[in-house]
This record gives sequence, structure tokens and C-alpha cells, in this order.
Amino acid sequence: MQIVADLHTHTIASSHAYSTVYEMARGAKNKSLLALGITDHGPNLPDAPHEWHFSNLDILPRTIEGVTVIRGIEFNICPGGRLDDMHSKSLQPMEFALASFHDSCFAPATIAAHTEALEAVLHDPRVNALGHPGNPKFEFDKEHIISQCSRFGKLVEINNHSFAGIRKGSRAHCAEIARLCMRYEVPVVVNSDAHIEYMVGRVDQALEMLEEVGFPEELVVNSSKERLDEYFRSRGLHLFA
Repeated sequence: MQIVADLHTHTIASSHAYSTVYEMARGAKNKSLLALGITDHGPNLPDAPHEWHFSNLDILPRTIEGVTVIRGIEFNICPGGRLDDMHSKSLQPMEFALASFHDSCFAPATIAAHTEALEAVLHDPRVNALGHPGNPKFEFDKEHIISQCSRFGKLVEINNHSFAGIRKGSRAHCAEIARLCMRYEVPVVVNSDAHIEYMVGRVDQALEMLEEVGFPEELVVNSSKERLDEYFRSRGLHLFA
């Protein structure tokens, strides 16, 4: 399976990342990707950019180094399913948004609390995808949430960074989530979660897991230009001329 776009990456605007927007686009070009999502952390994370960063994303050119740039954010899921404290004006440039659990914004709690929060995220129209949901620290009622994703137009992310040890124990949970996505025909997006240009487009471990479970390519929205274009066109965004 081929991945043509990486829709979850971070720049030096998130201070624990190490590359500029230009460098990340260069990394995408070196991997022959068609598109790149710039999705820095929402401002509730301690080292995240101010919300003005997001309000100004529309100054980014549509293409850099021949790579289509998608303006985005990784929201932090807070207790109860609340997302980052941001004015709606700051979110106007957003074209792709993930929502993810991070310890500093939501201390790991109970399965019920995590499930309740994700239920609220499902109902939030600002969110496109559930970010790295395989994190075992944030166990949730997988079938209850995954079975509803298509109803609310939510993608499920398969995050390669989780397999690299940053979220230990994620692989088994990701495989279970992938099987549920197959059962309920929920589209997924396979991303690197890169924090430096050399990691852009690196999704080998995620693809290996999907192959092991027999995941159908047609449910991976960023596995072809046509599927990616169809997804964004359905949301009013024409990425490719």
C-alpha cells in the first residue's frame, strides 16, 4: 500500500519539534508525497504555539516544494471532551483537525471517562480525525466509539509514531481498532506524527500492521490521490487543480 500524504506533522511552532514548515515540505518532497498536513499542537499543551499561530496559517502557500500544504491543528482532548480554549476566529483557516489525548491536558483516568470524552469529540464538527487512539494509557470502549465514527464523519488515525515506542503498548490496541474499522467500514488515515523532516512520510510499521490484519486499501483515505481528493472535496476543499 502506498501513502500519498502525511496529514499529521509538527513544526518548530511546537517547541518539542525541530523543523520549519519549509523543511517539513522538503521532507515530504523527498518521500514523493503529494500533500502534507501541518498540525501543530493546540495551545492548551504547555509548549504549543499561541492561538495566533493558527489564525495566521492562511498565509502559508498552497504548495511548497511542489507539495500541497494543508493547514491544520492537533487539538488536545481535555476532561469531558472539551478541546483547546480558542476563539472561533483563530480556527477559520483550519482545513484538517485531529483530536488527541495528551497527559498534560488530560491525566489518564478511567475507561468510562475516556469514552465520555471521545463521545463528545465525535459530536464536535471541528474535528476530522481521532488522533493516535491506540494509546493504552487512554483505553476506551473501542467498539462503542469506532462504530459511531462514520455516522459523525470522523476518520480514525493509525499513527506510526505510536509504534516507535513513544506510546508503548499501542500496537495491539491499534490492531484491535483497525479490525473494528474494517467491521464498521470506518475510513482511516495513516500518518507519521513527524516532529522532524526526516520522519515525514515514515509509516512503515503502521502499514505492516494493517497488512497483517488484512485492512482494505479502499478504507485508507490517504492511500491514493483520488481518495484524498474525494475526501477533501466532500468538505469543500479542492486541493488539486
